[in-house]
Amino acid sequence: MKSVILASFLFLLAEFSFAEELTSYTITSDSQRTNLEGDLEATGKVVIQRKSDNFEAYSDKLSFNKDGKTLKLIGNVYVKNFESEGITIEESSGDELTIFTDTGIFEFKSQNKNRVKTKIKL
Repeated sequence: MKSVILASFLFLLAEFSFAEELTSYTITSDSQRTNLEGDLEATGKVVIQRKSDNFEAYSDKLSFNKDGKTLKLIGNVYVKNFESEGITIEESSGDELTIFTDTGIFEFKSQNKNRVKTKIKL
C-alpha cells in the first residue's frame, strides 16, 4: 500500500518530452498515468510548464498521444506564452486545445457557444 501511495506522489510532478527535439515540460496534476505505448494522461488541476520560454497552460485534463503526436488540453484551458509558426500567443483561453507536437500547429475550440479568446503578438 505504501508503494502505491509513493508511486502516486512521484507522478504528481513529472518531466515528460512531447516532441522529438526533446523539449522538457513539467506537468503537475492530481493524478497521472502512462501506458506501454508512451501515452500520458493527467487529470485534475493540470499545470504544464516549459521553462525555456515561460510557456504555461492550465486545464482539467491533459492527454498526450505519442503516435498521433498530439497534446490535448481539455476543460477550462488557459495558455500563456505559446509560440507557434512565428506567432506568439501571450494568453488564450477556451475549452479544448490540441497541439500537434511534430509541427507546433495548434487548434483551439470552445463548446456550448463559448468563444475562444486569444491575445497574440505578431
